[in-house]
Amino acid sequence: MMAFAQNNPLESVKVVPLPEEKLRLDFQFAKPLKQEPASFVTQKPARIVLDFIDSNLQLPPEQRTKEIKLGSLNTYTIVAVGSRVRAILDLNFPVPYSGTISGKVYTLILNGKSNELFQPPKEILITNKPVKTSYEINHFDFRGIERQGGRAIVNVSNSSVPIEVEEHGKEILVKFLNTNIPQNLRKRFDVSDFRSPVQLVAFQQAGKNAHMILSNKGNFGQYVYQINKQFMIDVFPLTQEEAQQAKLKKKVFSGRRISLNFQNISIRAVLQLLADFTGINIVVSDKVQGNITLRLNNIPWDQALDIILTTQGLAKRQTGNVMLIDYKASFDKMEAEELKSQHIIQKLEPVRSELIQINYAKATDLAILIKDKQNSLLSEKGKISVDTRTNTIWIQDSGTKIDEVRDLIKQLDVPVKQVLIEARIVEVTKDFAQDLGIRWGVSKPPHLSGTLAGANQLEQGVAPANVVPFTDRLNLDLVAAPVTGAVPASVGIALAQLGDNILLDLELSALESEGLAELISSPRLITANQQPAVIDSGQEIPYQEATSSGATAVAFKKAVLSLKVTPQITPDSKILMELKINQDTASPQLFNGVPAILTKEIQTNVLVSNGQTIVLGGIYQQDKSKTITRVPFFGQLPVVGNLFKNTQIALKNDELLIFITPKIITNSLSITTIEGRKPIRFDEK
Repeated sequence: MMAFAQNNPLESVKVVPLPEEKLRLDFQFAKPLKQEPASFVTQKPARIVLDFIDSNLQLPPEQRTKEIKLGSLNTYTIVAVGSRVRAILDLNFPVPYSGTISGKVYTLILNGKSNELFQPPKEILITNKPVKTSYEINHFDFRGIERQGGRAIVNVSNSSVPIEVEEHGKEILVKFLNTNIPQNLRKRFDVSDFRSPVQLVAFQQAGKNAHMILSNKGNFGQYVYQINKQFMIDVFPLTQEEAQQAKLKKKVFSGRRISLNFQNISIRAVLQLLADFTGINIVVSDKVQGNITLRLNNIPWDQALDIILTTQGLAKRQTGNVMLIDYKASFDKMEAEELKSQHIIQKLEPVRSELIQINYAKATDLAILIKDKQNSLLSEKGKISVDTRTNTIWIQDSGTKIDEVRDLIKQLDVPVKQVLIEARIVEVTKDFAQDLGIRWGVSKPPHLSGTLAGANQLEQGVAPANVVPFTDRLNLDLVAAPVTGAVPASVGIALAQLGDNILLDLELSALESEGLAELISSPRLITANQQPAVIDSGQEIPYQEATSSGATAVAFKKAVLSLKVTPQITPDSKILMELKINQDTASPQLFNGVPAILTKEIQTNVLVSNGQTIVLGGIYQQDKSKTITRVPFFGQLPVVGNLFKNTQIALKNDELLIFITPKIITNSLSITTIEGRKPIRFDEK
């Protein structure tokens, strides 16, 4: 069952100036567009008209006509005509234009300068009114066929209706000349349910001609044929390889147009007619006989000739203004004999020797290519050798083969482009540590007494003969630990003078440190196109390991900053890079005497423009810890418990950023200039 498209409202029109006085017009619709608008142009006055089928207008009245006066565009007017929206662009002068669909937006690009060679297409009037024609379309049907294809079937009133088939991108346009479409068929049919390349089939009355437009998806092929009053077009999907082959085989015809309508006419007579029409000297083999019936209307003469030759099994060979026509089998036989003769001549040709100097490539690589077993350029008696010391090829063969080898070497022995890779590896480490602790003690004469460092008062005591000193007089020692070798700040306070000369000492200490470390590594290297390059910078850590004999030996482990890159320069001067970056550092941890290595690695493939800087990584790591050391029971008391515990808070943030800038080295860019550049600094915190 056919599904019919509903009207698609036009919501806005936006005009955007572009460089070189070009303009871009964006037509925004409420729903995705499935078909490009019908269009025609006029030269006097200069105007472009677009018809968006199955659409309506939702623009405010003040936005339907606007004066632009930019580049080639003077004004535009948007009107609704039946079930379509018409955009009329009044130009200052005729210009080429192009349009594309992107979802809900149709984008039109207008050139900024007049093109005298630009010829507007013939004006076509799209109408819903009946027109006087000689033929009529009676019925339309669509069916699924094998290979997930689709078949459009059109019944016409007369088998003699002239038909033209054109392919424009993803659309197939079938023109039924001098033919009328009934009102019930002037619409779009959604045929996507058949799972063929055809998604939509639309019928339009274009003046006195009927247009059938098939909108397709993916790669597709077509086959057109007619049986009596029934015209059929089969559309079937193609693989990528099949589509590429079809594109290579596709012929382009540009000759003067001709119409041929003959019943049972001699093939030789038709060829003579084409010779008279074109002025080309056509020589037809005596073997070519038979008659042909054909009806070709207004097509290029070279296409007509191709159709005649293909249907009759003929082929052509042209030299200058002379064209030879014979059966394809005869040409194949003739070419085989010529090839055999050339082979005999090569065998009889004398052998000579020659030295070929190789400048940029490796002579060994070229020699392997030249004497390849499957596609060797040498004859059976040919020999080739390489002098690696002078990078020279010695070849012995016929003069013809040596010339072929020289031509190949001339194309391959060229300088290889080089790429400068500049890297900035930035590792930012931010540390924050806070340590708050307390320690206090008590002592009593006759032992040596006094306060800790920082107290304002020292009590005098009597040192008896048998003094048992306290090596650590602190009953509670929860002093703040030094961070990174710093001496913790401390304060000693004499809290109270108790009876019986008992002294209570208290020391509070606090240490807070905050550090910001930034490590910048800037490896830079140059390599040839498609050649890997590696640079290492770091240290090798020695350690002992046991050997098979039981003795010990010294081995080394690498802890280096390493950059490995393989660039590939694309034809459009972009650079495809295969990157591997390692930032290895030694760890204080040992496992069976073997040091551990802390690694940070990035491995990726990326495509960038010449001189463009990209950022890789952005690896962010945050370590946060809080440690509390306290006296059981007392440290858990509210408020007072703070006198019996030590708190350590540590926060560490690590971030790794890698900046890569590849540049293609030209002949004017010397190594001195590159190395002499001022290095980039990363001073931002």
